[in-house]
Amino acid sequence: MTVMEANPISTTREAAAMAHQFDIAAKVHEAMLPKPVRDLRLFVDVRFIPFDRVGGDYCQVRFSDPNTCYITMCDVTGHGLGSALLATRVSSEVRHGILRGQETSRIVADLNRFIYEHFSETELFLSFFAARIDLTLRTIAWSGAGHPPPLRVRATDRQVTSLESQNVLIGVVEDNLEAVASHTLQLSVGDRLVFYTDGVSETRDGAGRYLGTAGLSEIAAASSSVGLFDMADHVLVHVEDYREGAAEDDETLIVAEIR
Repeated sequence: MTVMEANPISTTREAAAMAHQFDIAAKVHEAMLPKPVRDLRLFVDVRFIPFDRVGGDYCQVRFSDPNTCYITMCDVTGHGLGSALLATRVSSEVRHGILRGQETSRIVADLNRFIYEHFSETELFLSFFAARIDLTLRTIAWSGAGHPPPLRVRATDRQVTSLESQNVLIGVVEDNLEAVASHTLQLSVGDRLVFYTDGVSETRDGAGRYLGTAGLSEIAAASSSVGLFDMADHVLVHVEDYREGAAEDDETLIVAEIR
C-alpha cells in the first residue's frame, strides 16, 4: 500500500480557511476592546497589541452606574484560538458581576468558581484583576488574582504605588480568595492609574533582564507629564526602546486619570 500524497490544492484551501477563521476571531477580539472614556470625573484610554493574530488578553471598562466605573483585565495562559475563546467567555461572565455592582472580591470568586467548574480540563488558567472606582469618593477598591500589579502615579509628586494582587490565579483551586481578598486606596484629582498584562512588564533587554514592575513604574512616572490620551503611546514607546528583539506575548495597557 502506498501513502497518498497530500493534495496541494486541498492543503492551500484548508490553510486559507484557517486564516479566515483567525481573521474573524481577531475582529471579534478587537470589537471587545473598550472605547476611550472622557467623563467629567474620569479619563480612560486603552491599547492592545496581540502577539499572534488573536490573544488571550482581555480588558473591560464599564460603568455600573454614573458614579462607579469598573476596570477589569485578564491574561489567559497560552496563545491562539483556545485562549482567545476563553478570554471572550471571561468577558461575558465578568460583565454580569459589574452590572450587579458587586464587590471586586466577589467578582474574582465567582469567576474562579465558574472557570474551575467548567474549564479545568482545558488546563488554561488566567491572571485577573478587578478594580472598582468610586467617582464620588475618589477611591479605588481592587481584588487581583495572580495579576501584575497596576500602578497609581500620584499627581502631586509622581510617587508610584503598586496595587498588588491578593489572591492566586483563576482556575487553579476551587476557592482562590485569601483572608484579605481586596483593598481600597484613596485617590486625588490628577492621579493616574496604569493597568497592564505581563506582556508589557516582562519585556526583556539584550541581556535577558525583564523590565519588571520597577522599570515600568519609572516609565509610568515619567509618562505622567503628558496628556492622558498621549500617555499609553508614550509608555509603549519606552517599553519598545527597552526591548531587544521581537515581543513574546500580548501587550494590553489601560491608563486612567482621576478628574
